[in-house]
Amino acid sequence: MGCVLVKNRRILSTGYNGFPQNISDQHLFTGDREYKLAVTIHAEANAILNAAKNGASTDGSTAYVTFPPCSNCASALIQAGVAEVICPHPDQAPERWMKSFSLGSQLLYEAGVQTLYYEDSSLWTHDNAPSAGPSGLEANSTGPPEKPEKTSTYTL
Repeated sequence: MGCVLVKNRRILSTGYNGFPQNISDQHLFTGDREYKLAVTIHAEANAILNAAKNGASTDGSTAYVTFPPCSNCASALIQAGVAEVICPHPDQAPERWMKSFSLGSQLLYEAGVQTLYYEDSSLWTHDNAPSAGPSGLEANSTGPPEKPEKTSTYTL
């Protein structure tokens, strides 16, 4: 999984799911899933921590993530002042994460963080400027229902 924090069309920071620096990932190869889950830093938190380490303010930034933020990452994004999150729709995620993604979506909504969802099928490459055509992004402007539904479309 990955996260890119952007502000004023400039990349502030990036992050990925992984172990803290200087911690061996040899346990990944032994199949110790419990250890892996306990020490892995999610992409959103990693991007926020990398921004802090490099002195970049995340206040008012946009987070582009490859998964909907879990409840812990949503909390971290809110606390870091992220204003907008662009991610896949939570209903595309594995069932084991649904409860955390739903709570994360609710937290983002309550905090006033704009959330835009995309589907893999709406991602495409073209030769024109990014704002030249439909983006396939849909806003969670009505709040997080039990299973978030898509609402009005935004073109970036």
